[in-house]
Amino acid sequence: MTREQALRTIPYVVLAFLVTMAVLLRYYVYGNSLMLPLEQRRITHLTAPAATYLDTATFQVRTGVPVTDTVSLYGDPVAGDAHTAVWVEFSSLETRYGQRIDYHERRTAFDRHTGLSVDCCEAYIDTDTAVRQTGLAFRLPYGAEPRGYPIFDTVLKRQVTLRYEGEEDVEGLPTYRYSYTVGPAKVEDLPDQVPGKVLGLPAWKLVSVARYVRITRTMWVEPESGLPVRVREQRVDTLRTPDQVDRLVSFQADLATEPGDVDAQVGEAAGYRRWAIMIRDVFPVVCLALALAVIPVALAVRLRRRKPDGSAAAQDEQQVPGHDLADAG
Repeated sequence: MTREQALRTIPYVVLAFLVTMAVLLRYYVYGNSLMLPLEQRRITHLTAPAATYLDTATFQVRTGVPVTDTVSLYGDPVAGDAHTAVWVEFSSLETRYGQRIDYHERRTAFDRHTGLSVDCCEAYIDTDTAVRQTGLAFRLPYGAEPRGYPIFDTVLKRQVTLRYEGEEDVEGLPTYRYSYTVGPAKVEDLPDQVPGKVLGLPAWKLVSVARYVRITRTMWVEPESGLPVRVREQRVDTLRTPDQVDRLVSFQADLATEPGDVDAQVGEAAGYRRWAIMIRDVFPVVCLALALAVIPVALAVRLRRRKPDGSAAAQDEQQVPGHDLADAG
């Protein structure tokens, strides 16, 4: 290939490169990033400055007690594959003084694209391996939409509907606000009977009770990443006797994500949002704009090759030796 031929080829190579990059960035690089990871290590805290709870050691109701729900989330990459991830979550609700009020543990497999639970991989909730987890497992998928989603509640051990409520900024980050309210719903029969005096009944009685829970959970989700950057949980637990009367509030709190955790999750979600917008929207458009700018150059080179002095006749005349022209006359 001569130098002139190479110069003629360069605009076409650049044009093909730019168009290819636009397509790859939009549909391959960005598209392949929309998978929830196998690895996971995240610890968040929901706190309430003044909660009410039943101290089961003394059967006294404590009020105005600060409580923290520590939620630890870990991935099990060995159990997952290209399509399914497995995460394990530990949730421990404790007072500031270290007394545990509630505890839940679960292992859940889910589709890495949709975030929906998959019935496999030795899933369980607490000691229950038979419960079937459905709906979203831990978070919304990448590219969350302003609509309702099914999600699984580990306290109630059932699927609920997470409803879209509107847009709202959290520390300057655009988010979608979702919420659901469920209950009162029965979650367990207490294994031990409770003294009647605790429930406002005759002191000599020992009474069987069930625990009922009402939860309103609100999530502020950055839609590009699907990551909840703030969570609020308003929860009321009551003890109900067999006559279906709520006798005692055994727990009540308005829990919210700690500010430090909100800052960390806003930073993480904002970083992904910037990356997604650049890879999906900005860079492909820039590549296509540059490609459009190259097209006139490629056309000019082609026309110059065909008509170096402005006419096809002149080009033919330049290519015929002088003595041949004389003979032709």
